[in-house]
Amino acid sequence: MRRMLILFLLALNLLPWPVAAAETGTISGVVRNGTAGGGSVEGLTVTLRRFRGMELAQEYTVTVGADGRFTFADLPIADGEAYLAFVTYQGVEYSSSMIQLTQNPSVETEVAVYETTTDPSVVSIGSRSLVVAGAAPELKTIDIMDIVIVNNQSDRTYLGGPDGAVLRLPLPEGALEISPQPGFDYGQPRLEADGTLVTTGPLPPGTHNVVLSYSVPYSGTRATLTVGTAMPTGTLRVLVREGTYELSSRSLLDSGTVEVSGVLYRVFSIDGPVVGDRMTVQVSKLPRAGGGLLDLPLGPLIAAVVAGIGLIIASVLTYQIVKQRRASTEPVPGEAGVEPEEGSPAGEPVPGDERLELAAALNRLDEQRAAGEIDEESYQAQREEILGRLRALVLRQRGLDEAVH
Repeated sequence: MRRMLILFLLALNLLPWPVAAAETGTISGVVRNGTAGGGSVEGLTVTLRRFRGMELAQEYTVTVGADGRFTFADLPIADGEAYLAFVTYQGVEYSSSMIQLTQNPSVETEVAVYETTTDPSVVSIGSRSLVVAGAAPELKTIDIMDIVIVNNQSDRTYLGGPDGAVLRLPLPEGALEISPQPGFDYGQPRLEADGTLVTTGPLPPGTHNVVLSYSVPYSGTRATLTVGTAMPTGTLRVLVREGTYELSSRSLLDSGTVEVSGVLYRVFSIDGPVVGDRMTVQVSKLPRAGGGLLDLPLGPLIAAVVAGIGLIIASVLTYQIVKQRRASTEPVPGEAGVEPEEGSPAGEPVPGDERLELAAALNRLDEQRAAGEIDEESYQAQREEILGRLRALVLRQRGLDEAVH
């Protein structure tokens, strides 16, 4: 399960590691089927992966017994290393929590697996909160942190509908630089022509947190956020720090303020929006184009209060590392052997695909900068060129051109 692996690798780099008191250790555990009346787990393969920092150091495998149990003995113990146990059941990979033998050389763990379903009624969005994080007047964009709480109330893993779509999240019109944050299995995400982000990763039972960041263009001192719903949703919210920008809407109600660590945020919300509806919120009193970058302080506390997430680990670096490794083996739309989507002219990219490709180019540019492979002047020049192409694409899709702004 990719989301568990991402969080595990990040935690592995951040945790302090005590000096090992033993040279080898043992990991024992049980595989259980969490679906009522589910199939037997006997004979399944448990793969134990040993990680050294961000790198996979070694793998071990055993077979699950009739009682569901498994054991790995004589495992190396070293500072800065940890383990994860994985089991694949009905094509879905499940994992244990992080295992640290440096703290205890004999650990008991558990891996839960589930039957699968394609019934969309088991999935709903408990809440969706769009936080206005800041403005970049020189780029004519506002920054949004989009926090979605997803519920699978069944005891089966949801695999999506006939088209493989698990979640459908309509993004505000003109959304740019879309960055899915770690902590959720997005599968092979795609952006449809109408601006809907589609995820395809399996969704196990329980509550899951989806965090996206993106930018939305604006002109003058006002931005318009038009947000749709494509799935049953409990509450839709838009938030901004009190005393900075202002919100107004005919679709959402002013719900007062919420305090986050002594800071007030204004909230506009609607409960139970109709699936398929589109709500509009105006963000005003933004800095005019030509001013300096204005960012509002955001962090895990905001997510905790507005969406009930708890701790959000939004490590773009970790996400980029995992994505970069996948990118080397995945085809890119428009390359040889990859057909364009049905209905798009040959050789002409689908608008959603083009936006994702430009967003990927921004990510690659950030990776080059972080690795010291590009100087700051070149980085800024290339970044502005890519953002210009993104803005032009959005304007074309809206039937506008730069002269309008």
